[in-house]
Amino acid sequence: MVDLHIKGLIEDVIDSPLKLQLLLHFCEYRGGPTTAPQIAQRMYHDMWSTREALCELAQDGVLIESACPDEPTYSYCPRSELLEPILRLYQIYNEPIEREDVQQLVRDASRYASFRRTPASSFEHAGHDSAF
Repeated sequence: MVDLHIKGLIEDVIDSPLKLQLLLHFCEYRGGPTTAPQIAQRMYHDMWSTREALCELAQDGVLIESACPDEPTYSYCPRSELLEPILRLYQIYNEPIEREDVQQLVRDASRYASFRRTPASSFEHAGHDSAF
């Protein structure tokens, strides 16, 4: 059973298999700043989904995004409240049973990720904000 802090991290931040893979990669290799094309090539993913996932991880406080002339760079620097859940996620991911639980939670979270990232105001502006 995955602890509630890790479950919250998955539901709120690591809501896709690619983001999980990126997080584990940054935990493992804490090198200098990297760009989306560089990490996409290292991880054998397309640049566009990798760029989007990196940007979302930066928005959620796992990475720091730095503006550069050609391409933003990303560095691993989680917000303080994310440090402990990320460390525990990284540790339990090495256990086969817990790994399967984590992967299932990520698959479940990915089903709702697009709804979570949709601005709440988009529904209101669709003509559904009338008062009764």
